[in-house]
Amino acid sequence: MPARFSVRLTPSEKASLQRLRRSTQSAKLRDRVTALLMLASGMLVAQILDLLTISRSTLANWRIRWLKRRHFGLKDATRSGRPSEADAKYIARLVRVVQQDPRRLGYAFTRWTAPRLAQYMGEETGVWLTAAWVSELLRMQGIVWRRTKRTIRNLQNPAATKRAQRALKRLKKGLSIRKGTTSSGLPTVSGSSSCR
Repeated sequence: MPARFSVRLTPSEKASLQRLRRSTQSAKLRDRVTALLMLASGMLVAQILDLLTISRSTLANWRIRWLKRRHFGLKDATRSGRPSEADAKYIARLVRVVQQDPRRLGYAFTRWTAPRLAQYMGEETGVWLTAAWVSELLRMQGIVWRRTKRTIRNLQNPAATKRAQRALKRLKKGLSIRKGTTSSGLPTVSGSSSCR
């Protein structure tokens, strides 16, 4: 391994980096710490690049940041730009709303979708976010969307469904079904259901 990529860690630095790797929620920070620990263990640069799928210049940059500022160099700097419109107050309200039945708020539907929720929150707070961003904010709060399972259960005749289930159960047991017609006018099967 080239000398310019070597990193020496004291036992306390190594222990501190291992704790940081286990405790951090940031995947970027975890990768930076992992790369440093790999470099310190003597792993080849090519192996590190392959395992972390990063470029040589990225690895060199992480090493330089560590040498200059230690732990502080590994963390992302605050970014400039417009502050997020979804502040803590907005997110708290979003979480409260998504946990409510939409019918209690006067809607005809029973489940929130990201577009519906974005529309509702925009009308209520004046903060208009995309449905994808609303979904991401909820995911960051530990709320995961489930896809609605399409069903025709509400369109079925419950009495006919029960009769069909009983008939199916009898057929599975090898028993005959009485002769006649079903409620739909189709003839029922008679005789033994076993095949010879």
